[in-house]
Amino acid sequence: MNQANTELTQNSTSGLGQALLPCPGNRSSLLFQAVFGALLALSTTLVTSPAIAAGYDIWIYPLQLDKQTSNWQLGIGKPISNRDGYDNQPAFSADSQSLVFASDRGGEHNDIFEYYLAKNASPQIRQLTFTADESEYSPQPLAYKLADKKSHGTSAGIRYIVEQGVPHQSVWQQESDKPRTRAINSMIPTGYYAHHPELGSLLWARYAYSLYFEAIPSSENLTLGADERHFVVANAGRSIHAIPNDKAFSYLHKQQDGDRIIKRFEPLSGSHTPLVSVYDGSEDYAWSSNGWIFNIDDNRLRAWSSAKEKTTWQAVGTLAVPSEHHVYASRIAVSPDLQHIAIVWIRK
Repeated sequence: MNQANTELTQNSTSGLGQALLPCPGNRSSLLFQAVFGALLALSTTLVTSPAIAAGYDIWIYPLQLDKQTSNWQLGIGKPISNRDGYDNQPAFSADSQSLVFASDRGGEHNDIFEYYLAKNASPQIRQLTFTADESEYSPQPLAYKLADKKSHGTSAGIRYIVEQGVPHQSVWQQESDKPRTRAINSMIPTGYYAHHPELGSLLWARYAYSLYFEAIPSSENLTLGADERHFVVANAGRSIHAIPNDKAFSYLHKQQDGDRIIKRFEPLSGSHTPLVSVYDGSEDYAWSSNGWIFNIDDNRLRAWSSAKEKTTWQAVGTLAVPSEHHVYASRIAVSPDLQHIAIVWIRK
């Protein structure tokens, strides 16, 4: 089962995942988690296969923050793609002038493409990877903004998942005009990831629904590499991020009572801090560069400020379904300059 076929299985099987996976206090080996994760994947396929999406389209919307009222406003969206195919997982560049995404428009397997926001851009879409026998997913720019007006990393290029089949699926990076290289040392089959330039990479183990952390060589007081000893948490959603202006990550934690809470993980101290519950909303969320979390609940876009204590979700706007071919919105990404938000629409 590839990433495209697991899009609709995440929310509907959280209870089953909680029953199968070991708890952090008595965790088993990575092999044990992979075996039970595979059973989970098989069960979710059987349960949800009639609902597999026909495709995914990316739309981009103007976004504006009223600094006096701290209210967000959403503009009228336009499609980056509108076809029966896979166009998914958008991520904006550091300068907010383009976004990268995974797509099958180039052939049987997925490649990484870049879309330029400028109206006069030529070409508007450029193909970045060319692999006939592999699929790439989850692209991120190598140089990206983690803090206001500050870009971490100097290399022009991308980081992404190469799907080669268990246990080889991993994170790779590719600088301009250079062969790709491994971006992590871990051999943990990685479905999703988040990279922090000062800390390392948080890895979502494929089918295990568990997170592991691999530190970068320059990190202090952290052990290099990632295996069973570097387990972070079980029952985690696929949406994991480096938190802007912070030496920490965020992840969605599925609770035993059915609640789903976005939490902050600080690798240096090993602490886990609850931030906000998504309640019945999507498990996909995105950070803005000024510390807001964006999330979608029943095609309603909302935002939550990490700078305010005891704050609640703020309604941003209702997302009109683009056409009769679309069902609901899922993944989102916010441009570093706060001017645009990309939203993925699932097709019937």
